[in-house]
Amino acid sequence: MNKKNTITLRLSDEQLAWLGALSRRSKRTKSEVIRALIEQGSVRERITRDHLHIIRQLIGESTNLNQLAKQANTYGFFVVADQCQETAKHISQLIKRLKDDR
Repeated sequence: MNKKNTITLRLSDEQLAWLGALSRRSKRTKSEVIRALIEQGSVRERITRDHLHIIRQLIGESTNLNQLAKQANTYGFFVVADQCQETAKHISQLIKRLKDDR
């Protein structure tokens, strides 16, 4: 893409800080962030190693859920009810951590 046009943009200190934060979190230049906002309406932050760790934990918990479902089908739900509640709490905490970080 030929980028020959230049614009001047005036921002308040707060807006400039917000643009800088978006730029750092997405690991893109300020110009790239502005272009993405114009083209897509938003800029998404790249997934960090911490986020990947949480996602891997969620995958492990989904495996646990599958095992609990199999046990519930075999032995009845009341046998695994406490484990299901514990797993649901842990999944909720992991999702909350992901949302809070983003």
